[in-house]
Amino acid sequence: MRGIKIVSLLIIVALIGLVAGCGGTNSESSVGEKDKHSQAEGKVNSTSSTFPRTIAHLKGETVIEAKPIKIATPYIAFVDYLAVLDEYPIAAQGVDTIRRNFPSLSKRVEGKDIMDLGMEVDLERLLSAQPDLIIAADDMKDQYEKLSQIAPTVIFPQAGDWRDTLQQIAEVIGKEDKAKSVLAEFDRKSAEYKQQLAFRSEESVMFAMYGGKEQFITWKDGRFDPFYKGLGLKPVEGMISDGPLTLESLAGLNPDHLFIINNWQTPIQGGVKEAMKNSKVWNGLNAVKNNHIYELEDPSLPGPMALAKIDGIEEIMKALKK
Repeated sequence: MRGIKIVSLLIIVALIGLVAGCGGTNSESSVGEKDKHSQAEGKVNSTSSTFPRTIAHLKGETVIEAKPIKIATPYIAFVDYLAVLDEYPIAAQGVDTIRRNFPSLSKRVEGKDIMDLGMEVDLERLLSAQPDLIIAADDMKDQYEKLSQIAPTVIFPQAGDWRDTLQQIAEVIGKEDKAKSVLAEFDRKSAEYKQQLAFRSEESVMFAMYGGKEQFITWKDGRFDPFYKGLGLKPVEGMISDGPLTLESLAGLNPDHLFIINNWQTPIQGGVKEAMKNSKVWNGLNAVKNNHIYELEDPSLPGPMALAKIDGIEEIMKALKK
């Protein structure tokens, strides 16, 4: 069941959504109401740039005695955040999956010696890695005590706001300045690209993933806000919900620009444009007639990961610029 839950989570992320020693102590007791609220949000209660520091998280508090060197993460998306911070775990969930299916992150981990804990995380392998720190997600809350026996453990939300998650993980490992620099550069580029794309401000833009058999997956839950708001893109009018969308419904929305995100679970041979080339409905779309269909290789774009946003603005800028 554990493996099924994790694989299901990855499918949702991709399709619908979609490391000097370190010691510590863990506690869930004697936490005030304010701290409980902070933990529920996955906040980091530390303002010092030195160690030791106390981290409040979803399962209480963990004291990190020294800057961690040997970090492990049994949650695949956190590999993304660590890579953005120029930190690489010694062990992580889904390393082979990353290398085979997620090109942006795969480039970051290329040449790095990271033990693959598997998609169904193997706790014995995790123990053998002898980590200083474990950064886990709330899908492993029920195994927190086991994880804490291996190494000091913090638990953060699986799909929190990407900026918050980056800063939380940065503070746990002592890389707050790096996170601030990454976010400042992202904001600088977003503002610059927004100006350059101003000529597109009245042209509607839509993101979707092709599921086969003329069925698409769409999202309307804010995960593309860094692109719509950050780059000044115009959403299509009339899209009222997330989830499956027929080709006919897509035609009714008729976006001026359509980004098709790679479906790594069921890849389309030759790409969507090749698969749909004989469809009259598809060929009637404004985006198709004006050659404004953009196929994105990396399936992490709809996910909560930092690279999805950082590399995403580059891909979108490349597609939409003059």
